[in-house]
Formats: sequence, C-alpha cells, structure tokens
Amino acid sequence: MAEVEAAPVPREPVPPRVVEYDPITGVPAEFNEYLPKDCEEYKKWKAAQEAALTGEGVEKLTVKEKPEEEKKLPGGKKSKKSKPQVLVSVAQRQKNKSTTTVAGLELFGVKLSEAGKLFGKKFACGASVVKTASGTEQIEMQGDFLHQIPELLLKNYKNITKEDVFYVDMADGKKKKNFFADDEEEEEDS
Repeated sequence: MAEVEAAPVPREPVPPRVVEYDPITGVPAEFNEYLPKDCEEYKKWKAAQEAALTGEGVEKLTVKEKPEEEKKLPGGKKSKKSKPQVLVSVAQRQKNKSTTTVAGLELFGVKLSEAGKLFGKKFACGASVVKTASGTEQIEMQGDFLHQIPELLLKNYKNITKEDVFYVDMADGKKKKNFFADDEEEEEDS
C-alpha cells in the first residue's frame, strides 16, 4: 500500500498585537489599577479617573509635592551643610604595626580603586578599598603615611585644596585638625 503524504498547509503569519499605553502612567491601561498606591503615576491616573467623573480637564491635574524641610538638630538648630573634606587617620594595630585610612575622596570625584592603586605603588604597601559600618567607602593602607598622603593628594588631584585635607590627632583625643593649618600660621609669622 502506498502512503499518502499530506502536503503542509501554509499558515498565515500572526500579526503582532498592538498594545495601547496609557498616556499618564506609561503602562497598558488594564494594569493601571495594579500600580503601587504610593507612586506618582498611580496618583495622577486616579486623579484623572476622578476628574473624568466630575468633568474636569486632565491638564489641570497635578500631584502636589511636599517641600523639602530642613533637618533640625535638637534644640531647634538648623544643621549646616558641611563641605566635602578628606580625612586621614592612623590607627595602631599590634606593636609597631599601623594602618592609615583615607576617607572622603569619593566626594571629590576620585575613583577609590584607582587612588588605592596609586597609594599602593607610591608607598610600596598594601592598599585596599574598605566599606565602613556607615556604608561609606575608604582606602586603608598598611603603614604610617600620615605626613606623605596630603602632599600626594594635592599633587595628583587638582580639585582637592589645602583647606580640604584634615587628619585625626589621636594624642588630642581624636580631634580633627586641618593638616596644613600649621604651614599657614608659619607663613603669616614670617
């Protein structure tokens, strides 16, 4: 017996679906009611729905934003916006070992990984980027380089000035001091 082969029936290509997006929210109209209730798009869409029921125009609708309030310190004082600064500190480990940390470089647009490599090569030490408990990142180096780092920072990074470099004095009970303050006083005396 001879088998009869059926010829494949050519199928017409299925046209893609046209999805209309809501002009207010930017999602398909059937998804608007599932948006998070606290997002701006949902609030605008909901206000437009209510406006359509009352007959108002969509152009008049706006979402009111609360003005940013200044943070107040205890006692009603307003907090000052601090300018960015580089903080260099040295911590003693065991016996004669110490580590130098440099914090605040990212505020000046310095890539910490590149700066860490520069410090490691310049001082022939181990340098790495470390995350602190507060979530910021700083460079930690093996050794005491408190007096060499500020000059290297000023030489290699033009956007860092003498007024931006501070160090922590462990002898004065962790008091922050400007590194170049002594140089300025000596220049004024002469």
